[in-house]
Amino acid sequence: MEIKQLEYFVATADYGSLNKAAEYLYTSQPNVSKVIGNLEKELGVLLFERNSRGIKITEQGNLLYSYALTILKNSNMIREMVKKKTDTHFCVSGYQSNILTRLVADLYEAHKDKGIKFGYRDGTVEEITDHVSNHISEIGIVYLAHSQLPCFHHIMWHKKLEYHPLSDQGICIYMGEKHPWYHKSFIEFDELKELKFMEGTEDFFAMEHHIERISIGGFQLENKNNAVYTNSDYMIHNMLKFTDVCCMGIDFVSREYEAQGIKALKIKDCKQFLTLGFVKQKNKELSMEAQYYIKELKKKLAEYNKSL
Repeated sequence: MEIKQLEYFVATADYGSLNKAAEYLYTSQPNVSKVIGNLEKELGVLLFERNSRGIKITEQGNLLYSYALTILKNSNMIREMVKKKTDTHFCVSGYQSNILTRLVADLYEAHKDKGIKFGYRDGTVEEITDHVSNHISEIGIVYLAHSQLPCFHHIMWHKKLEYHPLSDQGICIYMGEKHPWYHKSFIEFDELKELKFMEGTEDFFAMEHHIERISIGGFQLENKNNAVYTNSDYMIHNMLKFTDVCCMGIDFVSREYEAQGIKALKIKDCKQFLTLGFVKQKNKELSMEAQYYIKELKKKLAEYNKSL
């Protein structure tokens, strides 16, 4: 399988037409048809149904589409890294977090006169560890349940990475002022089943789909009432601000959320069953920028945990 085949496949799926895809790709319609035909032959599945009215993506094509986008995105990131003219760059990968991205902004302010290029990429645990393994990011910030550590350490060994824990954290429920429980002081375990949640779109590449499900109290997290699915940070923010839908996350929340009317509600008697830390290349010394970032992250964690 070649990157070119995936590019032609994604373009055809996006435009819903071989002719339009050919125009976008600056090639001919027969060439697009030939490339996709070879991909279908290699995979042994039909990706598009062809008829007199045009083409329609198949179920197998839909399954391939999200995977192809991920591969193309990573391919483009690699090209960007190779093309960089500067010898000094620093990139962090992590989950969607105002705190983690703010630290990159602070790092930039402290070192902006040194000619360093800074970056931050968010993603799943699988994507974050891939970024570090493929030298796209120097460090990756992850969190996972203690029960998941044996599996995670095996993945670290396989990818030639190291995991360094920084802090144990619990979880909380994010909700906005529109939620009827907004003024509560905490939530009981058995109340979780009454809430409507948001969840990221399902990603079968993510490590979380290959390990045991997390359970807190007597409530199984996989049994949440998921009313909205999205991988957009903007969508999550708007749903929290303007609806009664909430989301579950790690109890490490930016104080700026409160100014936007978003509250982090504690779960009563919930233990700190998550570990938050960073991954790095095995036996590789961290740059000064990475050391600075981790030092500041430790400070943030200590300040936050002290305020609880």
